[in-house]
Amino acid sequence: MNQELSKFNQLVKKQGEIYHLWAKKAGLTDTKFWILYELWISKRPLIQHSFCEKWCYSKQTVNTAITSLEEDGMLSLGFAPGSRKQKEVLLTEKGMDFCTTWMMPLVKAEEEILMTLDQKEREQFLDILKHLILHLSLALEI
Repeated sequence: MNQELSKFNQLVKKQGEIYHLWAKKAGLTDTKFWILYELWISKRPLIQHSFCEKWCYSKQTVNTAITSLEEDGMLSLGFAPGSRKQKEVLLTEKGMDFCTTWMMPLVKAEEEILMTLDQKEREQFLDILKHLILHLSLALEI
């Protein structure tokens, strides 16, 4: 069992390293990378707070990354429709161009790789991973 645990965590770490190296190659921090990634795949503006929940980053980390991306002209902020508190984040033209160069090939590769599994295998894979994460967080009371 210990060897399986070690192998599982090595694979998870290796996957994270691949994304980290791609982000670095694109000149991004991991946080900036995942914000742009989420905006690219969602194809719509997103609420700033949602990045904290979805990607397990602190509010301060997300705010810092978004401010920097805004200063770089990659995205813009505005209040979400009907809200005076929630900020909406969207890609600018410069951000879209950047994502076309860096996110599009990555997402295409991810899709091609996942399509080597049939629908049932993809669902099982995600269900198993979700199960492991949920029960580990429960066991550790996190």
